[in-house]
Amino acid sequence: MNMKLTLSPLAFAIGGILATVAPTAVSQEQEMADETIQVIGHQYQGYAENMPQSGTKTDVDWLDVPQAVSVVTQTEMEDRGAIRLVDTLDGVAGVNNTLGEGSRDQFVIRGFDALNDMYRDGMRDDGTLQSYRSLANIERVEVVKGSAGALYGRGSAGGIINLVTKRANGDNFTSVKGSVGSNSQFVGQLDSSMAFSDKVNGRINLEHRQADSYVDHVDSSDFFIAPTIRVMPNEGRTIDFDVEYAHQELVPYRGVPSKNGKPVDVAESTFYGGTNDYQESDSLRLGVNYEWLLNSEWTWTNRAAYNHIELKQKGTRQGVVTGNEVSQTVNNFGYDPRTTATLQSELVWETHSNQMMIGADYNQINIDFISATDTELPNKDIYNPISGPTTDPGFNPSRDNTTTTAGIYLQDVYTLGDLSVIGNVRYDAMKLEQQKVGSAKENLDDNKFSYRGGLVYRISSDMSVYTTLARSWQLPYAGIYISPTLAEFFQTDLKEVGAKAYLLDNALMLNVAVFQIDQERPQTNTSGDVTSKIDQRHQGFELEGRGQITKQWDVSVGYSYLDAEVKATGKKPNDVSDHLFSLWSSYQLDDNWRMGGGVKYVGDRYAGDNEAVALGDYTTVDLMAAYTTGRHKIQANAYNVFDEKYIIGATDGTSGLNQVGYGAPAEFMLSYGYQF
Repeated sequence: MNMKLTLSPLAFAIGGILATVAPTAVSQEQEMADETIQVIGHQYQGYAENMPQSGTKTDVDWLDVPQAVSVVTQTEMEDRGAIRLVDTLDGVAGVNNTLGEGSRDQFVIRGFDALNDMYRDGMRDDGTLQSYRSLANIERVEVVKGSAGALYGRGSAGGIINLVTKRANGDNFTSVKGSVGSNSQFVGQLDSSMAFSDKVNGRINLEHRQADSYVDHVDSSDFFIAPTIRVMPNEGRTIDFDVEYAHQELVPYRGVPSKNGKPVDVAESTFYGGTNDYQESDSLRLGVNYEWLLNSEWTWTNRAAYNHIELKQKGTRQGVVTGNEVSQTVNNFGYDPRTTATLQSELVWETHSNQMMIGADYNQINIDFISATDTELPNKDIYNPISGPTTDPGFNPSRDNTTTTAGIYLQDVYTLGDLSVIGNVRYDAMKLEQQKVGSAKENLDDNKFSYRGGLVYRISSDMSVYTTLARSWQLPYAGIYISPTLAEFFQTDLKEVGAKAYLLDNALMLNVAVFQIDQERPQTNTSGDVTSKIDQRHQGFELEGRGQITKQWDVSVGYSYLDAEVKATGKKPNDVSDHLFSLWSSYQLDDNWRMGGGVKYVGDRYAGDNEAVALGDYTTVDLMAAYTTGRHKIQANAYNVFDEKYIIGATDGTSGLNQVGYGAPAEFMLSYGYQF
């Protein structure tokens, strides 16, 4: 750990006494230099992470990865007062959040929806897909931008998001944290780690969240627990056992309708849904990671994970606006259950000038989908909706879906002087089955090759330039539904050039990337014949800097310009901004005080693929102040301090035109943490 500041008064006092009255102890200190001293207190690690592994799945240096990779560290998450994943990714160039139907995390990377491109420790994270993920056991968040199918398989048109979890690394500590804020928000967290023996470590993270909302009748309650055990049976072997359980209750927020090409101008608190709407989910994840260092050149890693989720949502949605009224329906859906099983094995061989990885993985998703709809609801006044309960049609068996993918992949990184050549190739066999109630079974399957080829040239020891070509494949509806008019997989091609640099003794990371992403979406008839294609081109550039200007001054800044269009129409896709800018900075004033703040700008966007509803642009400003003394830390965060009224995003598709979500007005949060 590169600890920038030690914030324990006891440590300062002892150091002062030794310096003034015990100069003869210097020789004794030198003799004891190899001993480890654990300092209890709150420690800051900075905003730079020099060895993100998501870009290659191995320990290739960030400078030698031929693709843009961003990392949000735990320190930056703490400074921002991040409670949900959406708070964490605000500062990543090319990444923006959207409404997510008011019930889940959902992001847009380089203009492409990334709902199904979430990973946890390098494995597809499907269990909490329809929920707001907890950050309680997240060490950092890594974002690989651009097509990543050659490593991760299906998906990843715009990029992938990989959540790196906390591990039982043998430290002995317990930290607790409580936060209160606007709209009756309360968050309680516990992180406890200890070494049971020299071969067994344990760690547990707990979190409880509950809050009302800036939207009337919308509230939430969450419980999360994640114990993990690390076993080291002998030298070179490490086994991690993980369990995660999450229970979440919330009221989905479907936003507001639109009229004359704009969202209805009502108060952010306006609620159009039913007062008896709800979503309730229970998610369980079991995981194991076994790493075996066979010798100095070979490493073999095996992973397995199982997710089981049960979910029910009763949601009242806006339909079509006629005059000053909007139609409504109740759309119930759920998983009874949804399960995911994933296996992965990777063997890495590393010599002085070459690193090769051979991998294989298997992923199967089973969905027992339940649903019901009521279309007989009365219309509502779009300017003065009267809140009340709506009918509940219950839940009926609807369809069973099974999506199975099996892949083998190879990566080779060859270094010749200052030049590195990286090649990836992957073969996937993908099979989809669907059984609707009362219908014949439907099938969709294919075998696909993905690739990535890159060149990296080291201009100096701390600067490189790169270029890459890559191809990925996407399953229509992410493989969770089979449509007879989408019987072919989507193809996405990436072209990217860029430059990376470490500055200020590796404390600051800079990245610039210029890219072009082309996606082809075949449309078919009911016989599976291709009748037309929807082509999209997303091209632009990104600038990003993360790290420290000085030992006291941390900064995270990013800007992206994106020219995205559907080629046939020349119009922007749904919820894609042309400009994204973010700046967050914090400064350690002295041993106790830390101050920070940031600004985020999101450019013009539209709901729907035909620019039917203008969502506008917006700018928000956040502030923070923290006081730390020894084991205690008090922090205040203020969000959207100028009370900007803005649109956070829209649901995709035709219905999205009347499901447009307002963002939160000015809010605050006060936190207290204690380290045992």
